[in-house]
Amino acid sequence: MTRVVLTRQQDQNRPWVQRLQDLGIPVLDMPLLTFEMLPAPAPETTCGVDWILFTSPRGVLAFVRAGLRTGGCRVGGLGHGTVGALTEHGIADDLGFAGRDGAELATHFCRRVPPPATVLLPGPAERVSAPLEILADAGFTVRPLPLYRTLPVAPATVPDAADIIFFCSPSAVRAFADARAERPLCVAIGETTAAACRARGFPVRVARHPDLESMLRAAGLEIPNPAPERPS
Repeated sequence: MTRVVLTRQQDQNRPWVQRLQDLGIPVLDMPLLTFEMLPAPAPETTCGVDWILFTSPRGVLAFVRAGLRTGGCRVGGLGHGTVGALTEHGIADDLGFAGRDGAELATHFCRRVPPPATVLLPGPAERVSAPLEILADAGFTVRPLPLYRTLPVAPATVPDAADIIFFCSPSAVRAFADARAERPLCVAIGETTAAACRARGFPVRVARHPDLESMLRAAGLEIPNPAPERPS
């Protein structure tokens, strides 16, 4: 049976590892990323902001660890994992969008919210530019907020030919590609990550939604016993 290789940071992989084990699907926990917090911004960083858009659970965690508060800002999260992280920290999601990547979140936001408005984008120091460009082109004032740095971890093992790798960010794709010459079949959580896979020569399939079950379906794997997915 095909083994699924998970590449997110270990604490993020853990719920998916347990879920796959519960389903009887072989899994390899192979974290390719670690994160380093940047110096915390001033508490007044959110002043004058209308919306805060989070594109990952990691961004939510970094925002909270930096001691920041949403105040009177409205908040939008990308997908179930990010919304789950918001809920865990007592932050309501005002957008209700389950897209696959930051570009889709930005596009949906532009359809739902009329400009002008100031939008804060918490996340990594080396984030992709598409969400910022989409929002700016639509007439929004965009404030990127780098809160952490993503650092690669060289893969400790080489996946077997029968394995399929699940990539959830361009950073994980780069970490694998820079460390190994192999280009096994992979599943990308969204189109932004898929573009990074193609650029590095991976044969790639793209999940329809940013969750584990959608990635399993994209991989062509049957889900033996459907059950509610644990929050990531």
